Amino acid sequence: MIIAIASGKGGTGKTLVATNLAAVIPGA
Repeated sequence: MIIAIASGKGGTGKTLVATNLAAVIPGA
């Protein structure tokens, strides 16, 4: 999750980060 957010800070992976958060939060 942290790695996904860090890579998303570049701006290219914004959608990927949103998808990861949506998948991780319900799982937590």
